[in-house]
Amino acid sequence: MSRSLPARVRAWWRSRYETGRPLPVVGVRTGRRLPGWTLRAAFVVAVAALVVAAGLRTDLVVELVLLLAGVVTVWAAVRPGAAPAHVALVAAALVLLGSRDAPFDPAVLWLAPLGYVVTRLGWWASHVVATDGVEVAALRRSLARDGVVVAVALVVGGAAWALVGHRVSWLVALGVAALAALAWTAVRRDDGEAR
Repeated sequence: MSRSLPARVRAWWRSRYETGRPLPVVGVRTGRRLPGWTLRAAFVVAVAALVVAAGLRTDLVVELVLLLAGVVTVWAAVRPGAAPAHVALVAAALVLLGSRDAPFDPAVLWLAPLGYVVTRLGWWASHVVATDGVEVAALRRSLARDGVVVAVALVVGGAAWALVGHRVSWLVALGVAALAALAWTAVRRDDGEAR
């Protein structure tokens, strides 16, 4: 009695690939690790620092700024990620509208690096569980790019701050455009995740 073609293919497959051989021994080694809770803690501190630093530039009621910083900081601690990071940036921008030098306060340019750090830490905090860790090599991968963005932002912000006694509205607008262009070109991808 002849077997059907599918039965013969299954028999051939079993004889060829299901031999019962033991799997090879594979060794895995990991590098130095940073606990995930440290990234989350750094994110919470950066969120609070951003909103409070923006509040120090305004004449708004101190309690209102502290309440806003507290709400956003608690949210960042409970649910770290992009949403609380972006809300912290918007909250800092709204608080800065009450600045004595609004709408073109040069402090925006030296607060911009802190805003960038908040955004990056929010990304990392949302992708790493508090009880796990991340290899330092993975963090180092984006450190050069992030360092360039922060360094250029600090240079532009420092230049605007040095010229604060002069009419620099055009310089602040130019600096904001330059920082936006730098951030757009330097940060097109999120640590290996293509858009």
